[in-house]
Amino acid sequence: MDANRMGLDPSDWTIFIGPEGGLELIAGLDNPLESLTWSRGARMAWQVRHEGGGVRVEGLTAGERCRLRQDSPRVTAGMLLGANRMYQFATAV
Repeated sequence: MDANRMGLDPSDWTIFIGPEGGLELIAGLDNPLESLTWSRGARMAWQVRHEGGGVRVEGLTAGERCRLRQDSPRVTAGMLLGANRMYQFATAV
């Protein structure tokens, strides 16, 4: 089934390294990483997802998990600059 028709982002990926060391990439899969790893017998697995303009990567191997998230530049700028204006532009008359 097509990822777009399922409402998933086709640039989201799930990546597995199988028991024999083979690599499997699946676009647009939106299932929990644990169940996907178990059902495929994978030694390692990662999911790359685009959320709110940013990217989230989650990895799983031998019961260990790692999550990384990169916010969008707009979110990062908002956190750095805050809601208050620090300066104001004015035109000369």
